[in-house]
Amino acid sequence: MKFGLALPARGENCRRDLLVDAALTAEEMGFDSIWVWDHYVTPSSQMYFDAWILLSHLAAVTSRIRLGTLVTPIPFRPPAILAKMVASVDVLSGGRVILGAGAGWNRAEFEGYSSWANNAARVDKTREGLNLILRLWSEPQVDFKGRFYLAKGAVLEPKPVQKPHPPIWFGSVGNRMLKMAAEYGDGWIPVFVSAEEYREARERLLSNLKAVGRSSEEMVFAFCDNKFSTFEARRDSIEEYLDAGCEYYVALWNIGEDQYKARLKQYANNVLSSFR
Repeated sequence: MKFGLALPARGENCRRDLLVDAALTAEEMGFDSIWVWDHYVTPSSQMYFDAWILLSHLAAVTSRIRLGTLVTPIPFRPPAILAKMVASVDVLSGGRVILGAGAGWNRAEFEGYSSWANNAARVDKTREGLNLILRLWSEPQVDFKGRFYLAKGAVLEPKPVQKPHPPIWFGSVGNRMLKMAAEYGDGWIPVFVSAEEYREARERLLSNLKAVGRSSEEMVFAFCDNKFSTFEARRDSIEEYLDAGCEYYVALWNIGEDQYKARLKQYANNVLSSFR
């Protein structure tokens, strides 16, 4: 079992000292990864750091721990620009980036910073955007003409450190996105679904993997949980998702709470140690 820590870097938590301290403590205590939301505004907050700039900063103060997004809405930014951003952070971090991929859901955010489209169109944009991103990460020069995106003579250098490319983890349980995950994904990390929902969606993903000739061993099955309560309850929750097929558990914590650093160390000593 591997473990990650999700940092809700929004509102009062948009403080460099809190985020750096959390990242350093997580690395010290043996967490495998740090995750941040990729949002500019949500119904719960209008204050966020840009996720990729934040991860580049955390990459500079850490040395081992992996860095990912929960998750990046692919249609939100021009995919060629996103490809450059992710590649740059991968190089600067020494190859520690995970691109969390989704189609987006927050209409107000898209209308404020990008352009909104219906569900089907956003999924179509996600597929096309990922095709362009993967080509830019691997080819010396790219000419691309799709329904939504265009690139002429695009050169992306330096290429990402990770080969063949930084891992892509999908966050959705929707049917079309699970099919895309089977085709493009290196991992799957849904958020806040029940263990039974997780089990059922995982079975659909396994079926999709088989349909495209891929093995389940090519996919990391992760989950992000927001159950705070007691350490015992957290252990019980991990057991529940472990039984449902999860092998990589990411815990969401409010880094602004009192005694955060001490509690995080207690969590590592009382919970992580139980599954390693």
